[in-house]
Amino acid sequence: MDTCITVWHWPKHERWYDEGVRQSLELIREAGFTHINWNPDSGSSYLLSDAEIEFTRRIVAEAGLKTHSVHASNGVNPVSELAHAGPTPFAMETRKNILSPHEWQRQSGVELLKNRVDLAAALGAPNVVLHVDITDDAFRSAGTEQSFFEPLYRSLDDVEAFCLELKVQIAVETLVKASAQNYHKLYARLFARYDSNFIGLCYDSGHWELIEPGKVSVLELYGDRLLATHIHDNFGAKDDHLLPFDGRLDWNTITKAIAATDYVTPLNFETPTDRYVLAEASYYQRAHTIAVRLEGMITAARGKSAN
Repeated sequence: MDTCITVWHWPKHERWYDEGVRQSLELIREAGFTHINWNPDSGSSYLLSDAEIEFTRRIVAEAGLKTHSVHASNGVNPVSELAHAGPTPFAMETRKNILSPHEWQRQSGVELLKNRVDLAAALGAPNVVLHVDITDDAFRSAGTEQSFFEPLYRSLDDVEAFCLELKVQIAVETLVKASAQNYHKLYARLFARYDSNFIGLCYDSGHWELIEPGKVSVLELYGDRLLATHIHDNFGAKDDHLLPFDGRLDWNTITKAIAATDYVTPLNFETPTDRYVLAEASYYQRAHTIAVRLEGMITAARGKSAN
């Protein structure tokens, strides 16, 4: 059975960017996972060199893993799991920004996004997950809406042909700084403007619980555009990123909603190890047991709907 978990980068390791990540990949494979979501540098403006992209491709392949998704960077990432224990130095550089009204800065953000699309293509990942940092203020007036969407559309227009050429889609993630209704508006505008072979949805279970507790309306409305998942749990107050069943989310409802879409499994666990006191190997083993349980729930729900 295919299963997927996010590989993180931990600066406590002296060489977190190569030997640290390589060690995590080996432990992930040993626990039984078949796929990863590549997350290192997702919250920063760091540009990967060609040599780094090739190195990343090689260590993932050597670990015997496949890449289900790559977390891209929009250049400015205030809603980042990296800020859990305070901003880390490599997540504080934010001059590249796809939403900037300053053209040089917006173009720099596009260059950064293309860099992550290059990484995804090298890894064989079908999509990159992108934060579009919308807030409720974006819809306060016609003027604020135009100010938000104009640079966003220009940036996505600039990267569309590049993504189509490399066959890498963009999955726009559900975040927490706007209401559920305003996320519906965001997706309605994006999906009306761009085809499904370019733009789709990343459903983040924990984030959506915080803005629409107990509901899955984004999947009910836009499940036909579901490309990626960030699966984690919480207690409804903070973005805890816990393993499923360790919080309050209704996994029966969530798995049924995902099963009703054409989403290509596996689900991706976005559950960092620093939420637990377990050793890394033990943590991945526990996570894999839960991943198998959730994949079984998806399979069962799809089997019932087919009968």
